[in-house]
Amino acid sequence: MTRSAHDALISIGSNVDPEVHIPRVLAWFEARFEDVGISPAYRSAAVGGAPGQPPFVNLAVRIRSDLLPRALREVTRRAEDVCGRRRTEDRYAPRTMDADLVWHDSGARHFGTWQLPDPQLRQEAFVLVPSADVAPELVDPVTGRTLRQMCDGLDADVRGALVRIDL
Repeated sequence: MTRSAHDALISIGSNVDPEVHIPRVLAWFEARFEDVGISPAYRSAAVGGAPGQPPFVNLAVRIRSDLLPRALREVTRRAEDVCGRRRTEDRYAPRTMDADLVWHDSGARHFGTWQLPDPQLRQEAFVLVPSADVAPELVDPVTGRTLRQMCDGLDADVRGALVRIDL
């Protein structure tokens, strides 16, 4: 039996030496998947956490893989480990790498406290804007809207808080 390929989106972020860790994790993904699309990178203020945190650099990676969501989520955890991610109780702590599976073409699903698509795809510009850059035609199964439509609906001030940068 042949396994079918699935489209998936992974949100990437770093606010500890992002110029080192982001290229490292992108190379790691490119070595593991044949079809990898990479969005532009954006700098934005850290959300939550202690005041004075360094800004985050965020982007999105679109891949095709035969992996189902649970297995692909484990892959994202290994990608974080490659960049020296240290997990703490503080979900807003600075980090070398944050790699989250945010969309998978298997549709809307709940896995305990984790769900797809990740609600941040609809709630946070730092996830939505890069995702729409790399996969504008993908449809959010919750709203029925494409990522481009959702992105176009963002308030100008919200979108303006993201600054496109070169890495």
